Amino acid sequence: MRVKSSARAIREEPLLNLLGKSETDRLARLAGILYLLVLPTAGPWYYTSAAMLGRNAATLATLEAGRGTLEVVILLGAVGHTVQLLAAVLLYRLLSPVGRIAASLTLILLAVSVPLAFAAIARETDLLALLDRAQELSALGAAQLQAQVTLTADAYTSLAKTAAFFWGLWLFPLGWVLWRSRYVPRVIAGCVMLGGPLYVQAFVGPLFDPEYATSLVSSVIGYVSGIPDLIGEIGVALWLTIMGARSGRRATSAPE
Repeated sequence: MRVKSSARAIREEPLLNLLGKSETDRLARLAGILYLLVLPTAGPWYYTSAAMLGRNAATLATLEAGRGTLEVVILLGAVGHTVQLLAAVLLYRLLSPVGRIAASLTLILLAVSVPLAFAAIARETDLLALLDRAQELSALGAAQLQAQVTLTADAYTSLAKTAAFFWGLWLFPLGWVLWRSRYVPRVIAGCVMLGGPLYVQAFVGPLFDPEYATSLVSSVIGYVSGIPDLIGEIGVALWLTIMGARSGRRATSAPE
């Protein structure tokens, strides 16, 4: 048994070395790879779904015409939010020696958003079910059926916006602990923190103004916070994937 274990370790060592020579490097690169995978999965789910279902855009006709797109984004969302949670766990392990409280907050805030995101995805699958049973439900009448579609789409929107609130909140402690760790350049860590308001305002704004999404304030925050968010999140994912944790090794650990 000891010989088999040694042989297996020898075979696995080159694979592990691809991610880095130290455990911290490997952890950073794996977190970066997972974070990178979130961007083309959870991102398209959020923005495409919002375009299809937000602001009374969902009708039986538009859903039937875009059914293939909706099915794809549902799958992307399920994959993306699962990967996002795994990335958050790895980031917690990577960053907790630098700032345990901030690292814990990043994990908690992101973990809260995941069930909300999956609840929103469940509402999208409800819409697919309505399409499948449209013939059976025709006795309800077109108006009542459309009302059911609208209510389900509105439930999706409310859940997605609530999840977005926590996506925005998690960026503040994440950016701060990345700033302290120096695992990424501080300009990237700063952009991560600046990206938080983009998601927070998507939840808070409509509470006070139903037309907030089309307002000037929403547009200004979208540019002022959206561009740093794009730079910060892509920057973190790419930097950790390519550089690992080498640039942060001289960072001092925070007290417990």
